[in-house]
Amino acid sequence: MKRDDRKAGKSVPSRQAGAKSRSQKGSPALADLLREARKNKDLSLQEVADATGLSVGLISQIERGLTTPSMRSLRQIADAVGVSVSSLFARTDAEDVGEDRHITRKDKRRVLNLDSIGMHMEIMTPAEGAPIQAFVAYLLPGGMSGTEFDSHVGHEFGIIIDGQLELFLGSQRYLLNPGDTFSFNSETPHRYVNSGTTMTYIHWVITPPIY
Repeated sequence: MKRDDRKAGKSVPSRQAGAKSRSQKGSPALADLLREARKNKDLSLQEVADATGLSVGLISQIERGLTTPSMRSLRQIADAVGVSVSSLFARTDAEDVGEDRHITRKDKRRVLNLDSIGMHMEIMTPAEGAPIQAFVAYLLPGGMSGTEFDSHVGHEFGIIIDGQLELFLGSQRYLLNPGDTFSFNSETPHRYVNSGTTMTYIHWVITPPIY
């Protein structure tokens, strides 16, 4: 973890947390938001399952805070209940949305904890509706985007700040270290995992925004 993030008081997984954090249950805040969004659309669990291809049991567990979804599943559920993924990110201070739509202070980033898959994300771009989206991702050892491959419209670029990232693009596998960068068409089936023994810290840019 970088010194500036510690000083800012960010709720970021520590290196020592390791596998222990990955065994934690899901996010109650995320569970409440997804359940509320589904009920606002007057959708049953079965209807969301039919729209996403996920099981009723998994969606129920997510809504009860028993587990957190993969990045792909989170986007599928958000689409089904009619909300943006970024609306599910909590602000560090809900009463202060920043100075304007051009600046995001470090301690005002929107954050999302996906403990079951060992990931913590913070959106750095200040406003929705921008053509690009930048975020930082922290992956605990063993943390991943999910066990399944994902694909969607867009293009992604990132740089490994600290730790190690194993990136799968179609049938290709790449092992990335600090200073290494990646760039790929998001329609290429992809997934990633921290296969190292310390936390991985990544700066990521995607266009168009999907979170």
